[in-house]
Amino acid sequence: MFQKIIFFFILYVNILAAQNPNEWNEFECYIDYFLEKYNPNEGDFIFQDLDSSPLCDAIEEVTPGIFNQNFSHVGMIIKYNNTYKVIEAFSNGVEIVNLKDFLIRSVNSVGVPKITIAKIHPIFQKENPNIISKAIEKSKKLLKTPYDSRFLLDNDSLYCSEFLYEIFNLENEFFELAPMTYKDSNGDFLKIWIDYFKNLNMEIPEKRLGINPGKMTLNKNLKFIYNYKDPLNLTFN
Repeated sequence: MFQKIIFFFILYVNILAAQNPNEWNEFECYIDYFLEKYNPNEGDFIFQDLDSSPLCDAIEEVTPGIFNQNFSHVGMIIKYNNTYKVIEAFSNGVEIVNLKDFLIRSVNSVGVPKITIAKIHPIFQKENPNIISKAIEKSKKLLKTPYDSRFLLDNDSLYCSEFLYEIFNLENEFFELAPMTYKDSNGDFLKIWIDYFKNLNMEIPEKRLGINPGKMTLNKNLKFIYNYKDPLNLTFN
């Protein structure tokens, strides 16, 4: 209870301060609070609910995930220059970004970043002790790989979940591929996907094998340690 009182007091103070845009960003209160409580580890997966474009909404509509939530992006924690950061395949291709910058992308109306964090389940990791170190080693070799706007496998470019599939499936079938769909619950192609692939001069790759953030969250070898819908539960057990 005391923790909640302190949090909302800090939130109130910082929102007031945010009235001067030269001094505060109204979203920084909760993110700073989160970063103080979060003890990152290499290999943590950060699933993100982005609302940055209609395309993100379209990705989420066809990729349901755990907790009946939708995710449009995913990255992984690594240690880089003695600082924990996120490696991801995003719009600029595979790159390493600051954790705080990653979080700011998905803040909701009260400044809570819409993320869900998972670790590899301890049982699986005990059986495969080198899986994270090998994945990180492979991930750094893929830096500057272009972003895969076509969402296809084996084309010298990578989208977010494909990137993690590639680095974790070196020796194990950790993540599974599945036929992809670009249809809504009524079985109709979403208009945004029709327009999107038309602009790329390609057919919609319906039922082509692939992977998406929502599908990844259903992996039984993951243990979820944080969900933004319970923002004050920052124990990360």
